[in-house]
Amino acid sequence: MAPHLLLSTPRKLANRLALLSALQLVLVGGSLSVLSFAIGRRSGLEISETYRQNASVVELSTRLSRKLSYPRWINTLNLAWLEQNPGRVSEYAAMAERFWNQMRAFPVDYINYGGADGRFIGMERGDDGELLLNEDTNRSGRGSMAVYAMKQGQRGELLERIPGMTETHEEAWYTDTAKAGKPLWSSIYAWEDQPEIFSISYNAPLFGANRNLLGVVGVDMVLSQLSTWLEQVWKGRDGLALIVEPDGTLVASSRPSQTLSRSKGQVERSRLAALSDPMAQALHQRLKGGANGKPERAQIDGHPYSLVATPWGTDEGLNWILLTSLTVEPGTAAADRDALIALLASAGALAGAAALTNRQIRSLLYPLRQLESTSEQLSQKLSQATSQLQPESLQFHSGVTEQSGEELVSLDGALRQLVDGYNRLTSELREREASLAEAREKERYRDAQTLALLKDKLRSSLQAAAVAHEINQPLSILLLNSQLLIKQTENVDLSALPSGWKQQVEGIRHEADRVVLTIEKMRALLRNVQTEHQRLNLREISQSALLYARSGGSTARVAIDSMALEREDAPAWIEGDAVQIQIAIVNLLRNAAEALIDAQTAKPWIGISIEAQGDQWCLDVADNGPGLPQSLLDQLPLQTSKASGSGLGLFVVQTTMENHSGQLDVATSPQGGALLRLRFPALPSSGD
Repeated sequence: MAPHLLLSTPRKLANRLALLSALQLVLVGGSLSVLSFAIGRRSGLEISETYRQNASVVELSTRLSRKLSYPRWINTLNLAWLEQNPGRVSEYAAMAERFWNQMRAFPVDYINYGGADGRFIGMERGDDGELLLNEDTNRSGRGSMAVYAMKQGQRGELLERIPGMTETHEEAWYTDTAKAGKPLWSSIYAWEDQPEIFSISYNAPLFGANRNLLGVVGVDMVLSQLSTWLEQVWKGRDGLALIVEPDGTLVASSRPSQTLSRSKGQVERSRLAALSDPMAQALHQRLKGGANGKPERAQIDGHPYSLVATPWGTDEGLNWILLTSLTVEPGTAAADRDALIALLASAGALAGAAALTNRQIRSLLYPLRQLESTSEQLSQKLSQATSQLQPESLQFHSGVTEQSGEELVSLDGALRQLVDGYNRLTSELREREASLAEAREKERYRDAQTLALLKDKLRSSLQAAAVAHEINQPLSILLLNSQLLIKQTENVDLSALPSGWKQQVEGIRHEADRVVLTIEKMRALLRNVQTEHQRLNLREISQSALLYARSGGSTARVAIDSMALEREDAPAWIEGDAVQIQIAIVNLLRNAAEALIDAQTAKPWIGISIEAQGDQWCLDVADNGPGLPQSLLDQLPLQTSKASGSGLGLFVVQTTMENHSGQLDVATSPQGGALLRLRFPALPSSGD
C-alpha cells in the first residue's frame, strides 16, 4: 500500500503545478493589465487637465491684451487730433468734451493731457462710474487741481480744489515719456493729487514744428480697477489669478483686496512674499521656479491645485508675469491615486509570483527525491533476489521499476506541457500588452487630432480678428469724426453750410455702421466656412470671372490678355465651390489692375492662363507692373504692397484655396511684375 501511495504522489503534483502556474499568470497578467489601464487613464486625464489649465491662461492673456489695446487707440486718435491743430492744446472746453466722449466709449479709467509748461487737464472715472474733470490750467487757476462735475460734455460745478500741485509734471507718466521721446507704457506710480491711487498709463509725446515738446497725452489704467476687472474675468474658477512684476510686486489680483496694503498709515503696493494667503504663498514659490508657462502641482489646504507662471507683455513693452492657480479636477487626482495603487498592487503581484515560483521549485524537488528513494529501494530488492537460490517474487520490484519509469516519463511530459502552457500564456500576455499599446496609441492619435482641430479653429478665429482689426481702425476714425461733425452742427447756422451737408454726413455714419455690421458677419463666416463642392470646369469658372471683371471697376480700365485661356477647349475638371473660386479670381484681377494703375505703367498688361502640372490644375494671373517686394513674397496674406491696402483680397484668396485643399503661390512674372498661381487638385477626365 505504501509504494502505491508513494508512486501516486507525482500525479497529484502535476495538478498542483498547473494550478499554481495558472494562479501565477493570473496575478502577473492581471496586475500588468490594471497597471496599464491606470497609467493610460492617468495620461489621458493629464492631457485634458493640461489643456484646461492652458485654455484659462490663454483666455486671460487674450482678454488682458484686448483691454490694454484701448489706451493705444485713444492716444493715436488724440495725438492725430492735436497734431492737425496744435492750438487745440489751449482749447480746454473742446479737449474736456473730447475726453468725456472717449471715456463714455472706451473702458479706461483716465484720459489726460499735460503741457510742457505744467498745464494739465484730465477726465477721471470715479469708483461710482461718474466722470470728473481734473484741471490745473489758466482757466481754472494754476497751482491747484480743480475737480469739476461734467454735464453733457461741459464743465459743471466745482466739487473740490486740491492745493499744492507742482509747477511741472513730476509723475512717471510724463517724465518717462518726455525722456523716451516716443509712445510707451510708464512705470506704475501714485497720483500726485490722490497718493492712495496707483496706476499705469500709456502715453505719447506731442511735438511742435521744430520738434520741441509741447506736451504728453496719456490714458491711465488704475490698479484697483484693473483688479476688479480681473476678478470678473476669473469669476467662477476655484483658484487665484495674479498679475505681478518680476520682483513679485502685485499689479492686479482676482481678489482685489490683495493689490494694495497699508503700512505706517500710507497706502502702498503689496508684495507677493508678504501676503498671508496660502494660495498666494504657493504662487510665490512657483514664481521662484521661473516663468516658463508649465503647470506644476501643489497641495493647498489639503486640495490639489495646478500652478502656472507665464511671462506676458513683451510685445506691449511691459515685463509682467501671469500667475494662476486652478483646482485640479477630482478625476485627475483620483487617477493619480489609482495609478499609485495599481503600481503597488503590481509590485505585490510580482512578489506573490516570486513566492509561487519558489513553491513550484520545492514541489518539483519533492517528487524527484521520492523517485530517488524508490530507485534505491528497487536496487536493494534486485540485489537480494540475485543472491537467493529460489528468488522471491519481484512483483514489487517490477512494479516499482515500471511505475518509476512511467512517472519519470509522465513527469517529463508534464514538465514539457507546463513549459508549453507557460509559453502559450506568456505569448497571449504579450499579445494583450501589444493590443493595449495599440489602443493607447490610437487614443493618443485621436487626442492629437482633436488638438489639431482646436488649433485650426483658433487660427481661423485669429485671422478673422486680424481682418476685423485692419478694417475697424479706419472705421473708428470715420465714425468718430462723423459724430463730431454732426454734434458741431447743433450750434451752427445750417444756412451757412452747403445744401444737404448734414444729411450727407449722416449718410456717411449710417454707411459706416453698415460696414461694421458686414465685418461682424464676415468674422462669423471666417470662423465656420461651409461650402458645397461639386464637379466644376475651371475654364468655365475663369471665363465667367473674367466676364464679370471686364464689366466695370479698375479691371475695365486695363486690357486683360485671355488668349492662353481661350485657345484651349479641353475641360479642366476640379471639385469646388464656383462662387468662392470666381471671387478669388476677380480679387486677383482687381489687385493686378489697381497695382498697374497706381504705378502708372506705360503699357499695362494682365494675363490669365490655365495649365496642367502633374495632378494639379494651375491658374496663373500675371502682370507687368512693379511686382511685389521680396519681403512681401515671403509673408502670408493680410500683407499688402499698396499704400492704402489691407491685404483683405489676398486673405480671401488664401482662405478659398484652403477650403479647396489647394495652394496660393506668389512669385515674379516673366514680365517683371507679380505672378499669383492658384493650384487645385485635378479630377479625372472621365465623365466629361
